[in-house]
Amino acid sequence: MKRYLNILLLALAIVVAACKGDDHNHAEGATEYTCPMHPQVVQNEPGTCPICGMDLVPKTVHGDGVEITDDLAFLLKPTNTTVVANIATIKPEQKTAEATIKMDGIITYDPRRVYTVPARVGGRIEKLFVKYNFQQIRKGQKLMEVYSPDLITAQKELLYLVQAAPEDKQLIQAAKQKLQYLGATNDQINRLISRGEESYTFAIYSPYDGYVIDLNATAPSPAATIASAPATSAGGSMDAMGGGSAASSTTTTPGTPAGQAIQLREGMYVTVGQALVRVVNAEQLWAEFNVPAGEMNSIAKGSPIQITFPQLPGEKLQAKVDFFQPFFDEGENFAKVRVYLPRDNKQVMVGQLVSAEATYKTEAALWVPKAAILDIGTKMVAFRKGNGVFEPVEVTTGTTTAKEIQVTSGLKQSDVIAANAQFLVDSESFIKVNN
Repeated sequence: MKRYLNILLLALAIVVAACKGDDHNHAEGATEYTCPMHPQVVQNEPGTCPICGMDLVPKTVHGDGVEITDDLAFLLKPTNTTVVANIATIKPEQKTAEATIKMDGIITYDPRRVYTVPARVGGRIEKLFVKYNFQQIRKGQKLMEVYSPDLITAQKELLYLVQAAPEDKQLIQAAKQKLQYLGATNDQINRLISRGEESYTFAIYSPYDGYVIDLNATAPSPAATIASAPATSAGGSMDAMGGGSAASSTTTTPGTPAGQAIQLREGMYVTVGQALVRVVNAEQLWAEFNVPAGEMNSIAKGSPIQITFPQLPGEKLQAKVDFFQPFFDEGENFAKVRVYLPRDNKQVMVGQLVSAEATYKTEAALWVPKAAILDIGTKMVAFRKGNGVFEPVEVTTGTTTAKEIQVTSGLKQSDVIAANAQFLVDSESFIKVNN
């Protein structure tokens, strides 16, 4: 009986052990589900990913799970903290470079060759032969004919002395000088003596070659005009013209304030010393260029410069800087560069737009390709590689050449940067520079 009882207990123990083994195997064989795109999502039953909506798949068949390596963990980081890309890298190069400054300018005349033809005598313009600006004139060309009581009186004095006292050479010479001071030329005086009769209109000739650039005369004040009115003279016709002069002097430019520029025209009165026309001699012309403040230290007097003409493709002119002057205008610093153009250059005209390039050698500094620097508006950024990732770094730039740009601060020669900084551009807010 005791033997049968032992056999029964042994059988019961075997059954219990078998049941425990089945439960263990069932627990070990439980399947977990995960998202193919987001391995961090894991659950014990099928379903969809709460992040992207994809169907969950069994995490593993053998129970090993998905191994999250360092590289995979790095890829799972937010995209605005690091940038991963397989791009070329470079190091800044310490060297000197040949840089070029591009400038735009204009052809202008030499102000030292601008001359004013003043009125040496007061009177009325009877005929005007120069009627528009930039009209070309020659030395000795007649500009206008003027009626002047003072000139008539001086002519009569000379004729009287020549006819009444030809032996008094001293008085005759004084009368000639008076006419010369009033603007008469030697030819006019000789013709007056040979003709023996005064002229009521007197021609004014240009003493210069060039172009008329200003036909605006300054309106005389009423007091000056009245003071220059002719006095009563012996000749009746002269009295009548003088009276007309006095009357017209107060009504020629009604309502025109003294000192205001008016257009020179026939019939108007001029006073002694009043500017009639301005003449510019265009034999020597300038090319003037404005240089930004950042490039002022790169150009000096004598620097070579190459001038091109947009209207004449292929035409180039080699010259040197003749004058360099810093300017400060409306809160902005710049410099004016002046270049004298050859006298025999027929392709340049006053007012013509031109371009120029000045080449110079920079001091030793760090240089990188222009593509390695990204301008995001408020900052200049380069992407420096560190710990396997690229991080944006703010830099300060200087001179720019055709292919390279100078870096004055923000990088070291040992830094490794992205050769092309444009690979990152998705939006400006994407780049977060650590200050």
